[in-house]
Amino acid sequence: MHVPVRIFVAIATHLKTKKKHPLATPKLPAAKARGRFVPRPRRIVHDVKRIRPDEIARVDVKTKVYDNGIRVVSEKVEGASSLCVGLWVRAGSRNESARQHGIAHFIEHVVFKGTAGRTMREIMRSIEARGGFLNAFTTKEHTCYYTWTRTLHLDESVSLLFDLALRPKFSEQDIEREKSVVIEEINGIEDEPDELVFDLFEEEIFGRHPLAHPIIGTPESIHRITRKSLATFHKKHYRSRDLVIVASGSHEHDALFAAVDHAMRDVPPHVSRRLPEPFKFPRRPQSELHYPRASGQQAHLILGRRAPGVKSERHLAISALVTLLGVGMSSRLNLRLREELGLAYDSVAFYSPFEDVGAVGLYIATAIENRERTIREMRRILRGLTTRPVSNAELDRTKEQMIGSLVLPMESISNRMMRAAQNELYFGKYHSIEHDIKEITELPLESVRNEVTRLFSDEDKFTLVSVVPEPESDKSEDS
Repeated sequence: MHVPVRIFVAIATHLKTKKKHPLATPKLPAAKARGRFVPRPRRIVHDVKRIRPDEIARVDVKTKVYDNGIRVVSEKVEGASSLCVGLWVRAGSRNESARQHGIAHFIEHVVFKGTAGRTMREIMRSIEARGGFLNAFTTKEHTCYYTWTRTLHLDESVSLLFDLALRPKFSEQDIEREKSVVIEEINGIEDEPDELVFDLFEEEIFGRHPLAHPIIGTPESIHRITRKSLATFHKKHYRSRDLVIVASGSHEHDALFAAVDHAMRDVPPHVSRRLPEPFKFPRRPQSELHYPRASGQQAHLILGRRAPGVKSERHLAISALVTLLGVGMSSRLNLRLREELGLAYDSVAFYSPFEDVGAVGLYIATAIENRERTIREMRRILRGLTTRPVSNAELDRTKEQMIGSLVLPMESISNRMMRAAQNELYFGKYHSIEHDIKEITELPLESVRNEVTRLFSDEDKFTLVSVVPEPESDKSEDS
């Protein structure tokens, strides 16, 4: 499974996918609301004390770094009755060479076909037969294998995850069979223009950088994969210092560390490797790109640009700006395009932060005949951030929305594991929910307004990408 990283509120985790993963927001949120005169609301001054002690489950967190570099984060959650364990590898599509597109995702697929210690059927039954859940996904920066089970199956979960990640069989027969499966997955994206338009947008704004390439690869690159190329990529990237194990749930810390101690015997030692030369992004992407499609009823539009990444000091301010701009029913984008003009059902602002760079913009799906009008409105809404500056009251409401988006998903043990892992992978430490709430609460208005100037004041830096079905008349003329 490949996971495009599109974050709308980049607080809880840095993952978003389309209806493939229980953590993520399914599909792009439908547009809702704007428009009619509403009496100015009373300003709400938010304080971290507004979060009641019983609103956030108490946790006990212990971390351990082994001599070989493996990092383990153990989050024991009060009141939890299950366990989610994830084994994360610091390897995704951005680690691939020009001829390897899709190889990180392909490895995640093919390891389930068999390992040195388990057959495919034994892998599938090891967790499912115990009433649990086993899955994996690949992003542009990481690969994750994870289980969600009753706590008593901790040892089997850890053993299986290490087996999958570190002892794959890579049989020639399995590789050839899985190529067909992945190519069918690629073909499926062609039938999903809301996915395709994001791939095309990132390809343009990131240029020749590895982040520009789809996680899943292309049919040509998948056909080039061999057992040797898989083994070489795996040997290079699945090393001890590239591994992070995270568990959230009702387990005991010592039980997790003991399970890792036992499973770690199969981990190859870390080998220092020369870092690749940094890739350069295109100085100025094209301002407008149009991709015709053979069929469909809607135009899919993105207007956006490059932005800072997860580690930037600007990350939280950008997240707040994107939230008030186009996330949720009461955002400026949805109120205007859906409620006032009736132009769109799907409309959202997005922020896709990677480690060192990101993308920010607006996504709209609209009727073909409304394409030009919708593009004009998208530009007007971005200009409106300057002509109608973000107010204290608007930011207060946004902060409350962001805090809710952080706290509510923590009812899920799998969401907790994902969040803890992302903090460890990007920042090298565990961030409590209270820590993040405090940062949101203290975010100054001036920081958000500054991002309006930095990101949206220069329209020459926007890239517009549209995926639009061809009219029937055009098709008949071509034939």
